[in-house]
Amino acid sequence: MSPAYEKKARLLEDITNIEQYRATLEKDNFQENEPHWRGVSKNTITLFQVLIDQDLKDLVNVLNHYPKYIEWVCEHFRYAYSYSENEADINAASKLLELGEPYFSKQFVRNVVRKLPKTEEFNLQELSDFTLYIEKHHHNWHPIVTNYLCANVHQSIANLQLHPLQVIVVKKPLLKIEIVESFIYDAQDRDAILDIPYMN
Repeated sequence: MSPAYEKKARLLEDITNIEQYRATLEKDNFQENEPHWRGVSKNTITLFQVLIDQDLKDLVNVLNHYPKYIEWVCEHFRYAYSYSENEADINAASKLLELGEPYFSKQFVRNVVRKLPKTEEFNLQELSDFTLYIEKHHHNWHPIVTNYLCANVHQSIANLQLHPLQVIVVKKPLLKIEIVESFIYDAQDRDAILDIPYMN
């Protein structure tokens, strides 16, 4: 498949995916200057709650087509309690962080990275494969995503209590990855207590 065809195919897929949400969003009387919970209709709130709960690919697609909701979603995500078992697509989570950078809050970023794949249950082979995946793709990710995944992998490697030589082999793909501290979101502060369920 040629790159041009791949791009066209992705565009058609994006348009198809957005159609299922268009009716709700077009009927929404978006009030940019209203307080957060009164800015959009109940149907739109429900829609975004569902999209936040999923793997974030459709959420990012919606925001690309309707960028006026980016700030609203970042604020709403700030209150998103991590009750879902649905992990985020890494690329989608990265794109959401890129879109949301002007509206970062610590709890918004925490709730995004919290949806990233968990490595705590990975065995040695799974960790080895994942470190190679990080090495290959991290150039395309937001630094927060790369930092978070690398830190989790390092902790998971430590938890496995491997032989020192095994540790060296598993960590090798991560050694050349530069850790860029672009936003500190794990400090304890007032925003840390916002870990609460959706406020409907």
